Amino acid sequence: MYPVSKIEPRKESIKLVMDDRGFLLQIFDEKNDKITFDGLSYLELPKIRRIYLVGNFSKDTVRGMHYHEKEWKYFLAIKGSAKFVVSPEDKPSEKTKTFVLSERKPEVLIVPPKNYNGWKALEEGTLILGMSNLSLEESLKDDKRIPVTSFLNLFKVESR
Repeated sequence: MYPVSKIEPRKESIKLVMDDRGFLLQIFDEKNDKITFDGLSYLELPKIRRIYLVGNFSKDTVRGMHYHEKEWKYFLAIKGSAKFVVSPEDKPSEKTKTFVLSERKPEVLIVPPKNYNGWKALEEGTLILGMSNLSLEESLKDDKRIPVTSFLNLFKVESR
């Protein structure tokens, strides 16, 4: 199995190549049973077996919070931006982290197993590409959901 305790939820940059023709985002690559998103750092992560696309009909919708014992998730904003909340506990704590993903700065959010996670679009039309090490059937059997209510304040955007 993969070293869950060694990898915390975090963002990884994505390799972006741009010239006068346009751009190419190298979302992930595998070499010697390791995965890279930036083309440089090869991490010991489980192989990606499923890729899916998620969008909300409203910026007011929060997707999550849910938890997986075995499933690793990787998220990329391909259109717009979103705020993610990730927590190893079923209530907010000092271990709870927030992340913003945006198409303007290509990054993959890595969510290891045993972390509750959810997200909310910050812009209309936001699209999130999700990747997983489990099939949909396996993921549904590994899914534990909790009410989002105790995390709602963390999804708010505060003026600064």
